[in-house]
Amino acid sequence: MKLLASGRDSDVFDHGDGLVLRRYRDGRSAEAEAATIRAVAALGYPVPAVHSAAGPDIVMERVDGTTLVEAMAGGLQPEQVGAVLAGLHDRLHALDWPGAEPGESILHLDLHPLNVIVRGTDPVVIDWSNARPGHAGLDVAMTALILAQVVVTDGMLASVGVGDDGLRAAVRAVLETFAGRVGTPYSDHLANAEALRRHDPNQSAEELRALSRAVGLAREVARVDRPAARAAGRPAAPPDGRA
Repeated sequence: MKLLASGRDSDVFDHGDGLVLRRYRDGRSAEAEAATIRAVAALGYPVPAVHSAAGPDIVMERVDGTTLVEAMAGGLQPEQVGAVLAGLHDRLHALDWPGAEPGESILHLDLHPLNVIVRGTDPVVIDWSNARPGHAGLDVAMTALILAQVVVTDGMLASVGVGDDGLRAAVRAVLETFAGRVGTPYSDHLANAEALRRHDPNQSAEELRALSRAVGLAREVARVDRPAARAAGRPAAPPDGRA
């Protein structure tokens, strides 16, 4: 099979007939993740269609398009990207998740611009390996923290195969728009998000060294006046994140 892409913990191969196979390199099972993707798809959330799952492999619909990072490098405004991310969070956390405790939603916990593919004008969310029920504020805090990490960490974009090309500065604007538009406050959940990142084996030494600064930045932008930020950051005709 032809290798299409490699992430920090998995590889994606062309499986033919409009399908891809994603395989975890550590051999962990992908079957629970496949079940989550099918469940959110059944509730109308934009995800790839799952065809099969066995052991570390998921066979899914191939989503042709560009990630939000690639779209931003191609001219999509950072404010549009932030608005799309906010809209995707709000839609996800509004789903009536079966079996969730009161006050809980289904969480993605890795919803950042590299995990959103724009197909035409529609965003599709990939990589549900960390998904679980919980408080929506933790999910929002995780996205804010990951964006802040990109801003403060040298080489983080390069570590996932993306050239910087000035994108780190643009990500600051993504973060500010996201924090101003997302419907769920997240400051009280940053400590838990930080703990999850510190225990993530895929974090590099440089990312861990800069993590406290990233938490500080995510907390700083969370203090932005939300109505003012929302008015200032409203994009013109973004991809349909329904923000």
